Amino acid sequence: MGRILSIDYGGKRTGLAWTDELQISINPLKTVPTVELEDELKARLIDSGVTDVVFGLPTHSDGNLTTIGIKVVKLKGQLEVKYSDVNFHTIDEAFTSKRARQMMVHLGVKKKQRQVKENVDKMSAVLILKEFIDSQ
Repeated sequence: MGRILSIDYGGKRTGLAWTDELQISINPLKTVPTVELEDELKARLIDSGVTDVVFGLPTHSDGNLTTIGIKVVKLKGQLEVKYSDVNFHTIDEAFTSKRARQMMVHLGVKKKQRQVKENVDKMSAVLILKEFIDSQ
C-alpha cells in the first residue's frame, strides 16, 4: 500500500490531504498557492510514497466541466505522463466547501478559524479523499 493524495484545486489556492501509508487515516496536509502546486506535487510524488492521486472535479449542475474543471483535467493529463507509476483519479466535488464548513462546525472549530479559506480548502481535500476511499 501507499499514500493517497487528494487535491481540491482552486484558482488561487489548492487544498491537499493524504492518507498514511496503510491508508487507515486521512489527514489535512496543507494549502498551497495554485501557482506552486506542481512543485509541491513533484516533491510529494517522488519522496512520500504516494501511489494514487485523486482530484476533486468541479462540474456545473448540468454535468459539464467548470473552468476550473477543465484545468483539473489538463493538469491530471500532464501528471499522468510525468508520473506513470502513480494512479490518477477524479471524483465529483460538488458542495465540498459547504460540507467542509459544516464539518468544521460539527468538530467545534472556532468561527475565526472556519473563516480562514486555507482551512476550508484543506478540509475540502479531506472530504474528497474520504469520498474516494468510500467509493472503492
